Amino acid sequence: MTVHVEVRTAAIEQVHRLMAGQKPEMGVRVYAQAGGAGCCGGGSGVVQFGMAFAKPRADDEVVPVDGFRLFVDPGSTKLVDGAVIDYVESLAESGFKITNPTLPEPDEGGKADGCGGCGSSSANGGGCSCGG
Repeated sequence: MTVHVEVRTAAIEQVHRLMAGQKPEMGVRVYAQAGGAGCCGGGSGVVQFGMAFAKPRADDEVVPVDGFRLFVDPGSTKLVDGAVIDYVESLAESGFKITNPTLPEPDEGGKADGCGGCGSSSANGGGCSCGG
């Protein structure tokens, strides 16, 4: 499966700043977990996304992006495929924000209180801000 991810300009710029001085084999792991057990605290249809610096694993999907690589593990590919990664800075939230408009809307339990400590709405299948 080829994973398609849109990485917006603000996110690309922030990744470049954060990766300065990293070893060349390092990239950004993007992962997703379905279900209500994550930061969003309940409901079905909710997806929790995350990002971390990592080295690639043999079974990762590798997505080249403007000077760096995204790594997606096999268990996350279906949830990450079609995702949009942005970087936002506002009074309400700051950090990386991952959403996937191709996923179904979460049920009402998944919408309650957005993502709590993650700082963003759970519309469009999740979208927790991933601090940076």
